[in-house]
Amino acid sequence: MARLIQFGAIAVILGWLIPNLATTYIEPDEIGVRRSLLSGVAHKDLAQGRAFSVPFLHTIYRLPSTLHYQLFVSERALSLRTRENNVIDVDVTVIYEIVPNEAHLIVEEGFIGSYETKVSSITQGFLREQLATLSSEDVQLPSKREAVATGSTGPINKLLAQYHVRVPENGVVLRAIRFRPEYEQKLQDKQLYAVQARLDEAKGKEAEAATLTDTDSKGIDRDVKLEAETWNTKIEEAKTVFEIEIADVNALALRYDREKRAAADALCSKALAEGNLAEAKADALGEKLKAQALSTPAGRTYSAIEAARNFKLGDILLNSQDPAFLRDFGSMDAWRKFFLSGSSR
Repeated sequence: MARLIQFGAIAVILGWLIPNLATTYIEPDEIGVRRSLLSGVAHKDLAQGRAFSVPFLHTIYRLPSTLHYQLFVSERALSLRTRENNVIDVDVTVIYEIVPNEAHLIVEEGFIGSYETKVSSITQGFLREQLATLSSEDVQLPSKREAVATGSTGPINKLLAQYHVRVPENGVVLRAIRFRPEYEQKLQDKQLYAVQARLDEAKGKEAEAATLTDTDSKGIDRDVKLEAETWNTKIEEAKTVFEIEIADVNALALRYDREKRAAADALCSKALAEGNLAEAKADALGEKLKAQALSTPAGRTYSAIEAARNFKLGDILLNSQDPAFLRDFGSMDAWRKFFLSGSSR
């Protein structure tokens, strides 16, 4: 059991030592190049990760895979003369990178310790030559400066190809351009005069525009007044016409009202007279019919019944011993004759 533990410990130690002793780790921002004592430089760049490397047999070179920067600023700024022989200082930044899968060529051709210096020398010489083609006026125009910077990428890459590096698009940046103090003052004075001239021109245009505006404003006010008067006249004329038409309509309405009311009153009077006549005729007819009805036996009976209902006999003194009392009031037949004869009368 102890022997097994010892073998296990030895295996763990060897498993940790061998990868670290026989490999080299390439960082994410690096390009690896392997050189062998037997076969020389490998014709392939090594990517990020562990690369096989036997001690005393292989050598691993690490080159940066990120962008490189050549800064020609401040004290290192490029001093040159324009076409007018004016001295200017130019701050320039040149961005470059190793061409993909050509890092091993830098090692193989012996530029690993000198390619940065060679890039600096080539870019300085080329930019001095290119920028010297600009005039003093061109230098002050951003579009001209950008055109020179953009146009420098292709020619510089042709010169740098031998060192297996390249400048990406827009990799040449002109950061600042400075004239010497005495010429800078002249430029500022010239720009001040130009600005003053443009300002005077603008003020002249402003005054002219103000005059035109005032003239136009007065013309507009006059036109507005004339138009307002015209429309007021039209409104008054239309109002007069409408008032006349309204008066005519009111007169027609009044006449129509009077005519209709007169006709209605006449019709009402006629209907009322006809109604009164009909009522009188009805009353006369009713009296006639009533008289005819009462002259019949049934009518006389009805009159007798009504007379009996309305008959009131006052306080009278009768002598029962009187023979006339029995003859006149002693029987129902006598009373019936009394009322019937009385109703007929």
